Amino acid sequence: MIKSSSMNNSAALIPIKGFDSAKERLSTVLQSSRRAELAKRLATGVIKACSELPIWIVCEDDSVESWARDLGARILRSPEPGLNEAVTFGFQSLKGKGVERVMITHGDLVHPSGLPSLFGKAEIVIVPDTKLDGTNVLVLPTTIDFPFNYGPNSFAKHLKQAEQSGVSISVLENSRFAFDLDDPDDLLEFNLEDGSAV
Repeated sequence: MIKSSSMNNSAALIPIKGFDSAKERLSTVLQSSRRAELAKRLATGVIKACSELPIWIVCEDDSVESWARDLGARILRSPEPGLNEAVTFGFQSLKGKGVERVMITHGDLVHPSGLPSLFGKAEIVIVPDTKLDGTNVLVLPTTIDFPFNYGPNSFAKHLKQAEQSGVSISVLENSRFAFDLDDPDDLLEFNLEDGSAV
């Protein structure tokens, strides 16, 4: 078990792409303005949930940068497009700043409250999505090399990489952090839980 003091010199890294292009898989049920509104709402919740940590947003978009600064987050501008490129750049940047452990979380978690508690689970923590396909949250020490493989089947790829690292691992299946909004079925469940249509 990692002690709670391990949160010292830790940080949250949240990759966020432009809101205008967010949640394209919901385009059959939501217009672009509503998708942007939903993406901002979810990402704001994730930032607030991580407020006890230094929060770094890695992005490529001026409007995302302005929005994140207004919420008190720090900014890293990714020099290359793509999620894996952004996370790699952000992770290496934080390592260069002396951060010892990084929690990488997507900005569309429906129930982000308590995210910092993951630092107490193990040196590496992996939270897959509800389908055990994607990777919603990763906690990593910056002392290891860890190639990021977001995209289809990323959970299995990240787990394999973690097992090769030689450090302690905790995999949290069926956690509250597993629920993100990717497709219309997720949106329906979110509306039922939230009690209001998006």
